[in-house]
Amino acid sequence: MAESKEKNNRTLIILLILLAVTNVATLFLFYSERQENIELITNNTDLTTEKDALTAELQEMLAAYDSVSTDNVEMLAQIEEQKAEIEKLMKEAEKHKDDAWIIYKLRKEAKTLREVMRNYLVTIDSLNTVNQELVAQKAEVETKLTEQKVQNEELSTKNEELAEKVKLGSKLKVVDLFSLGQRVKSNNVHRETDRAHRVDKIKTCFTIDKNEVTKPGKKDVYLRIIGPDGEVLAYDQTKEYMFTYDGKEGLYSRKSEITYENEEMDMCLYWDLEEEAVEGTYIVEVYAEDYMMGTTSFELK
Repeated sequence: MAESKEKNNRTLIILLILLAVTNVATLFLFYSERQENIELITNNTDLTTEKDALTAELQEMLAAYDSVSTDNVEMLAQIEEQKAEIEKLMKEAEKHKDDAWIIYKLRKEAKTLREVMRNYLVTIDSLNTVNQELVAQKAEVETKLTEQKVQNEELSTKNEELAEKVKLGSKLKVVDLFSLGQRVKSNNVHRETDRAHRVDKIKTCFTIDKNEVTKPGKKDVYLRIIGPDGEVLAYDQTKEYMFTYDGKEGLYSRKSEITYENEEMDMCLYWDLEEEAVEGTYIVEVYAEDYMMGTTSFELK
């Protein structure tokens, strides 16, 4: 039993010795690599120069990020993170400016950050190119829309002008319009007279001109006789003898419904005086629905 215990102790001692040797070897290799890197840096350049070069490189990277222009919110956030990492390295470099080993590690980290920066700049450049193309396309579309809007407005104006011309062209006109006073004899014979005290009727005749543009069908024709005193001769001053013309309301003397077939049409309208006519000038107006077709005048003595 004692022999077995002694054997186990020897085995444990051997393992501890091997572990110690291994640790020593690892520390030696780590130290050797560190010393080699320190020597490499020290041999190639002055440590201060190395640190200054690292700082300059980091500042250059910051400047490159500061010059970046992009509207991509996610990319801007990533850039800010990279700038924070760069500034952190700059602080570390200043803090450990006398430690060649740390400066060496910081140079390696800076190299990685530079690679990341290059990828970001390429991505941003691509995004900006795409955005510029989109802006150009948008501008082109807006230009076309503006041109189309102008064309539509011009077309609308032309249509309005055409509609106005059609509207004007569709208005009926009268030709050979005349109006006069008449005396009615006992045998119902009508005689023309310009003597106010002899006038029993006012006769108005005209020809509605041919018009192929206006819509055929039933139409209202109004006759307005305005006396020397400026008053319209009407049998009644109520709404029954009112009509709308030129956007306003007024009295009419006679109204007649006709059926117009786009051809010349002759007609006469009469006004029977209820009182003796007065001397002076009478103005006669003929309307088709709400617009004037013609006007004339006559004198009674």
